[in-house]
Amino acid sequence: MISMERPEVFILRLILKENMKTTKLLVTIFCLATAVLRAQDYKPEANPKAVIVSGNARFTVLSPRVIRMEWSADGKFTDNASLTFVNRNLPVPSFTKKETKGELQITTDVLKLRYKTSEGKFTDKNLSVDFMVNGKSVAWKPGLANTKNLLGTTRTLDGVNGPAKELENGIISRDGWYLIDDSERPLFDNSEWPWVMARPGDKPQDLYLFAYDSDYKTALKDYTDIAGKIAMPPRFAFGAWWSRYREYSDTEFRDLVGEFKMHDVPLDVFVIDMDWHVKSLPEFFKNGQRQRDQAGEDAGWTGFTWNKNLFPSPEKFLQWTNEQHLKTCLNLHPASGIQPYEEAYPEMAKAMGIDPASKKYVPFDITDKKFATNYMNLVLHPIEKAGVDFWWLDWQQWGSTNIPGVNPTIYLNYVHYSDMERQNKVRPLIFHRWGGLGNHRYQIGFSGDTHVSWESLNYQPYFTATAANVGFGYWSHDIGGHQGDAGTAELYTRWIQWGVFSPIFRTHATAAPQHERRIWAYPLDNFLIMREAYLTRYAMVPYLYNEARNTYETGVSTVHPMYYDYPKEENAYSIPNQYMFGRDMMVNPVTKPIEKGSVAVAQETWLPEGKWYESSTGSILKGGRKITMPFTLGDIPVFVKEGAIIPMQPKVERTDEKPLNPLILSVYPGKKGALKLYEDEGNNNNFKKNAFTYTTVTSEQSGNKSHVVIAPVEGSFPGMLTSRGYELRFPCSFPPTAVTVNGQNIPYSSEPKAGSWSYAGNDFETRIFVPEAPTSTKVSVEVQFPDYDQQLLSGKKGQIKYMKNFEAFRLLNDWNDGLYSPFEIMSLSQFGQNLEYNLTTAKKEIDGFGDRWNNALLTIQSISETNKVYKPYYEFLKTYGSIAEKPEFATHESGLESDTKAKVEFMQKGTDKIYYTTDGSAPTRQSQLYTKAFEVTVPARVNAIACPAGDGSCSSVISKIFYNKKTGLQYSLYKGKWNKIPDFSKLTPVDKGYAPDFDLNKIKHDSNNYGLVYNGFVNIPEDGKYTFYIASDDGSKLYINNQLLIDNDGLHGFDEKKSEVTLKKGLVPIRLEYFQESYGEGLSVEFSSDKMAKTSLFPSI
Repeated sequence: MISMERPEVFILRLILKENMKTTKLLVTIFCLATAVLRAQDYKPEANPKAVIVSGNARFTVLSPRVIRMEWSADGKFTDNASLTFVNRNLPVPSFTKKETKGELQITTDVLKLRYKTSEGKFTDKNLSVDFMVNGKSVAWKPGLANTKNLLGTTRTLDGVNGPAKELENGIISRDGWYLIDDSERPLFDNSEWPWVMARPGDKPQDLYLFAYDSDYKTALKDYTDIAGKIAMPPRFAFGAWWSRYREYSDTEFRDLVGEFKMHDVPLDVFVIDMDWHVKSLPEFFKNGQRQRDQAGEDAGWTGFTWNKNLFPSPEKFLQWTNEQHLKTCLNLHPASGIQPYEEAYPEMAKAMGIDPASKKYVPFDITDKKFATNYMNLVLHPIEKAGVDFWWLDWQQWGSTNIPGVNPTIYLNYVHYSDMERQNKVRPLIFHRWGGLGNHRYQIGFSGDTHVSWESLNYQPYFTATAANVGFGYWSHDIGGHQGDAGTAELYTRWIQWGVFSPIFRTHATAAPQHERRIWAYPLDNFLIMREAYLTRYAMVPYLYNEARNTYETGVSTVHPMYYDYPKEENAYSIPNQYMFGRDMMVNPVTKPIEKGSVAVAQETWLPEGKWYESSTGSILKGGRKITMPFTLGDIPVFVKEGAIIPMQPKVERTDEKPLNPLILSVYPGKKGALKLYEDEGNNNNFKKNAFTYTTVTSEQSGNKSHVVIAPVEGSFPGMLTSRGYELRFPCSFPPTAVTVNGQNIPYSSEPKAGSWSYAGNDFETRIFVPEAPTSTKVSVEVQFPDYDQQLLSGKKGQIKYMKNFEAFRLLNDWNDGLYSPFEIMSLSQFGQNLEYNLTTAKKEIDGFGDRWNNALLTIQSISETNKVYKPYYEFLKTYGSIAEKPEFATHESGLESDTKAKVEFMQKGTDKIYYTTDGSAPTRQSQLYTKAFEVTVPARVNAIACPAGDGSCSSVISKIFYNKKTGLQYSLYKGKWNKIPDFSKLTPVDKGYAPDFDLNKIKHDSNNYGLVYNGFVNIPEDGKYTFYIASDDGSKLYINNQLLIDNDGLHGFDEKKSEVTLKKGLVPIRLEYFQESYGEGLSVEFSSDKMAKTSLFPSI
């Protein structure tokens, strides 16, 4: 058994022995002891009460579900930490031991182990462990395959375009168990800076069996109890990171930060790629070709000396980044060791016993403790002292080291991370690839150089969530992709949206000119969407940091698969990209493009039991089912659990810009909710010494009253807030009738200010601004809402947003206001603002919302038939309405060659009913019900609508004129450019024919520079006065009985004029002249009388 005296005990004895000769010695030794204690946080030797030795076998009961099983030919066992397992001294679980007739039995509450003591090495003949999985007994034996493993992660995604070739196994399996064979894993020694060493002995067995059924979360808790806690990153790590492989200079970085500020985009971390160091010297090249260095690598790939051409004064540059509250990370490719041209070479060479005059390089060997110590102290620490905060360990070379079983990835991670621990200045943070089991202790992960593609984006949510199965919960991806094609603005926007709801939010790309990662360099619409995503990320930092603490405590990563929370639900395994984002949010990012002819992506999501609030649309959704919802480019499908209380922060440029004051608490719809908010100093290890606080918040809804209680803070840490204000938000709520804070009524205010409440109409959200109060006191807020059904507001947030988007789209495209009134659309797009102006009539406004929405939809439905640019928007918006689809005529041909009768037939759609008229009037539900095909005498105009069988609005009108082609309305088409109607009698037409009416779409023509002359008759039903109307873009003239009645000539937009005339019953000759120059076209001819409503003019013969 390998053991030694605890280092801190040895140091204390040393202090006593030396009799504390000097204060200086005492302080030095105390600091050393502190470092040692930190390095030895874990206790690898198990409690003897948990250990059972039987011959050459040893068993350690680590939890009711985990047992360590060792066999050694010489009967010697190790208590040293391994690269995987570092902490075996855990509370001893209840178990029994029984030895009978050469068999050892160990029984816990979960499993029963049997071992035949007279036999040797563990085999399926002498060792078995029984436990229950899904209600059935399972007998595990050595060699049993784990066939339903849910996988873990892989070292890197370098070069990947889509899924990785293979993922390693994870701890979590639907088999209900997993075995980790630690037999060949190297060990740590017990020195002051624990160092790796090969395992002693002759092929010993060291097995850890995890038996957990489907209790995946407990399995991960067991794993991280034994293998060490998942690292807790500093708070700034949850902000935005900027990274790009490009030769940035000091000046360019300053300009870049100015651009971030100018465009109101927050930022926290600069990751500076390899161009920070010298990479091109004359001796690196021969005949224009880069040469190999003494280590056999490309000269300049490794570097530790600042490039003074780009950074003339690194110290001043780093001083500036610190003043800007930006953290700086530098890239390292250390494989070439310390070459003679490095500034640190002379001192490093001396320390390693190499004569600097020899110009022999210092080889890189991270497993050599002497080298690692000097490397840190002489090469990296001076750079850190100047202001570098952490390192990007971009190791891409060898897969092994001089010590068998030690791969350089995990050991680089360990050395750098533990070096920061030992310095104890800031909380450790590294940036590197995954090195295998145990690497969860050293975060953050760099996933490598992926391709720019939808396939890469589509894979990353699944890949990231699945890595939680080995505790590697902080993957950082190249948001936007690293290499290959430029990608589209849509792809980058979706990647940003996914990045916001990923563990670490870092954009990156190679230096290729086609790659752009500045969001403001994209089209305005994309930029605004991406900036909103950035702001959402920063608002969520308190939530993210709170979940990081939960990850540290439980082993459950913030981004984790659905099956952790719902292991018995088959649906939890069915949508790979859907995942939990902490304990209260569920995310299903859009990772595929919007199809041509659409404005949204239809996304399938599984909703577990309960109610969920979808944040993009403001919809309250019932769980226990799969749903499909359309999401536009501006939407991120995020579903919040009912009753959740989400902590957020006000708008900031940096995560540490100011204290969290006020604390924003979003209280989501639900009967009850609770939050335990964690806070600490953010960037040191004092939290391990209980320097942190918890603030408990509870909410309860009784009837229409919500009661939120913020309890006094528990705990303390240096610099904590002793007083704080709060902003409580209630999504999907009506304006309240009363609000009290600690029993005192507070008034409404249209402007946010402490001691008042306001209402955000576009979000349907009540906001309460609680005045600052000591954090040591309780705050009680009661909100009385009106007695209205909250479900009435469900989805309205999205509808308003989408109508605003449509209104903006409408203004950029052709729209005929005369034919299609936009007023309902314009009004709905401002519904939220109008609601804020009229809070007392909110219920009335909401009650009328559905009809107004359907009216707007009818308008959009109508125009989408003639202007196809609106069709995609209509198809999307109708999913939020309840109007019937337009019916369709069964035939497109309406002009007859000779018959006087026409057959009319409609295509029926679903259960909708069709109503029609044949006299040109507008149909209603009281019009003729269509049951079968019928005939009309031509000419005739047939109008029809479709109406739902139950509730809902009827469709817009479809219309078709049935006529005889040889006796219809004659037209002559002319080509020319005019600014007023010419004398068509002196011109030669380019086409002649017959048309059923004045619809310009019925005649084939160019869109600009043409004229038309129509000649025909109108059937006047009886003697009397008639008013005729012409609306046109551009000019038109109407002649009745060969007399000019209306002059609407000239270049103008769609403008209507009218005139009255007395006519006798019967056929009256009509002539219409029209011309169109450019920019839109339109023509409408209508008439009315005191006995006839205004209707389209239908020529007779």
